[in-house]
Amino acid sequence: MPAAPVYLQLAFLTGQSDPAHCALSPLQRAFGQALQAPGRRLHPCNFPYDMATAAHRPAPLLSASWHNSRHYLRSRHSGFAQAHGAAMHDLLHAAPHTLLLVGSCGLELLANLRLPPALMQRCSVLAYGPVARSAPAAPHLEILVGRQDWVSRLGWRGARRWVDSGHMDYLRQPAVLAIARELAGRIEQAHG
Repeated sequence: MPAAPVYLQLAFLTGQSDPAHCALSPLQRAFGQALQAPGRRLHPCNFPYDMATAAHRPAPLLSASWHNSRHYLRSRHSGFAQAHGAAMHDLLHAAPHTLLLVGSCGLELLANLRLPPALMQRCSVLAYGPVARSAPAAPHLEILVGRQDWVSRLGWRGARRWVDSGHMDYLRQPAVLAIARELAGRIEQAHG
């Protein structure tokens, strides 16, 4: 039996808590699987989408914070877009449309990739707990900031939708999953 066609790809874009791994964490995998529906597919890796990556392993909080901060700062250099542009191009051409699930510094990484407008039209963004200077233009852009998330409250000055969450808890919140499901449905209606 042939595989069902995929219209909407779901993909995470966050900083790397451990630079040697980009496999989805169990929490990311569970959240992505909860968004699955006919015509949707979850990409098995996080940014930078290296399919040969080792299995996920938890990183200690201090180490994860250090690596994410370095990733955030390195993304501001021109070499970042050159190093990762091809991977984003391939990801966004793997399906007619992609919903990027963008956590923490992932919004800064996405903005610093400086994707051309035609490529940005192939994705929509659900940013949760952003720490970023700006957001790129996307057909659908939803930004969630937790009332208990002092990191994002300090690190994001743009428009937002408030949710009850701390910085590390967005993917555990039923309200965030409901918003993601509603956004995926709107994308499918608009682009279907």
